Amino acid sequence: MQILDYDRVDPLDVLNLNLLSLDYALTPERVALIRQLDERPFPFFAIYAIDGGIVAGQAGVYRLPTMTSEGPEDVGGVWAVCTHPAFSRRGIAHRLLEEAHARMREAGLRFSTLGTARHRGAYRLYQQLGYEDFFVTLTTFSELESVRLATRLVAEHATPDRYPLADTFFHEVSAGYLGFARRSKAFIAMMVAIGDLGAEQVWLLWDGEELAGYALATISESVLSVNNLLLRESALAAEAVSALCQEQPVSYVRVHLDQASVGESLRKAGYPPGLPGWGTFMIKPLIPDVSVEGARRIFGVGTERFMISPIDVT
Repeated sequence: MQILDYDRVDPLDVLNLNLLSLDYALTPERVALIRQLDERPFPFFAIYAIDGGIVAGQAGVYRLPTMTSEGPEDVGGVWAVCTHPAFSRRGIAHRLLEEAHARMREAGLRFSTLGTARHRGAYRLYQQLGYEDFFVTLTTFSELESVRLATRLVAEHATPDRYPLADTFFHEVSAGYLGFARRSKAFIAMMVAIGDLGAEQVWLLWDGEELAGYALATISESVLSVNNLLLRESALAAEAVSALCQEQPVSYVRVHLDQASVGESLRKAGYPPGLPGWGTFMIKPLIPDVSVEGARRIFGVGTERFMISPIDVT
């Protein structure tokens, strides 16, 4: 079995592997766009296991910008790990991840991270390789009529020319936070352009003439799903959710509680306490003198200073 970089394999074979394994269209055009717009991929983009001339497995590798109590630090981010169905249970994903970890160490990274679901078979593999649960997002759910609030906030569906407002707001509000509190300047526009964030998901929240926050949210089948909510300290999460509900007919609300303040605001407004889902964000120390517990400390996990969102992690 060979391990080769993206540029040394047939991109159509890569596309076929991703369609078979992830139902994800990683076309050559999308790869070119990611490389053009996204600063996070390693130069080799992803690594591939070649067995008998067939692209049998994939592991993408990112450098994710974060902030620690010791200062800015990049961590590794593993994404789109998959194995060709004809090559399952042959240790291919294990071999690819070990190679990914070696390349991260060579780049001077201390941690590798990834997002997955605890019910997936791959979760056990990640545990075997030394990954541990680092942060599990809580989710609250309610019928809207039970929690509807009058609100002074107004929700605006952001058009592309308004994305810079959300990015500028993030950089202003994230100052002083830890975790995923660093981004490139045109991050949201980039995520929409490469297809990792839907244009219909980006909302701005206004308090008169002042931008009070933004939300990443969808409305489908009368259910509002708020996947990320970032607000000024003066804005209430419950009011922000009510503002989003005014835009379309909504009967039910689900909110991912990435920050403790969001959960507290919603509880005061009558939402049920948050409960964990299957999703988990995992971390693995890459060198001997660091630990998962040490990572929790320097990233501020468990404190109000820890920042994370679904679009910042892999």
